[in-house]
Amino acid sequence: MFYYKIDDELSLKLKDYQDTEDLYALIEASREHLKVWMNWIHNVNSEEDIREGTKRNLQQFADQKAMNYLIIYKGEIAGTVGLKGFNWDVKSAEIGYWLGPDFQGKGIMTRAVNALMEYGFDYVGLDKLEVWAAEGNTRSRSIPERLGFVQEGMRRQNEILDDTYHNMIIYGMLKSEWEAEPE
Repeated sequence: MFYYKIDDELSLKLKDYQDTEDLYALIEASREHLKVWMNWIHNVNSEEDIREGTKRNLQQFADQKAMNYLIIYKGEIAGTVGLKGFNWDVKSAEIGYWLGPDFQGKGIMTRAVNALMEYGFDYVGLDKLEVWAAEGNTRSRSIPERLGFVQEGMRRQNEILDDTYHNMIIYGMLKSEWEAEPE
């Protein structure tokens, strides 16, 4: 199974069935935090839902439509990060992510997204990566801002969560911009 070591503490691992119990436990522990910004949380109510999601994710990986990875921090599942919404005509994809509350504030997500950028640009052959984040989700928005993404625009009322519309801020990074960034 795919395993991408970032550093001594952090790795990305392709989501697999053996991760079902631990991933579900993390989602349950994170549910209150996640439901504010993530619509999918309402569709995950059992380990069977995780298994079905894993089946879809593995098929999407095989079809080159998405790549969903677990963030492994010091041997524990800390959250997920992935590439989705591939547009192979222009070689672009969107990065999506979430992190359990107990793992926030440690630089984990910044390191994980940075590693996924390297993977997407250098190994997958993408020319552009995007991050879409709800306007009010400042923690999520801080990741692309910290990594030098350009704020490209806003999609007004693009998502509805708990009967409330949210504007989505769109960030983009071109491979040429990423290559020009100092180490």
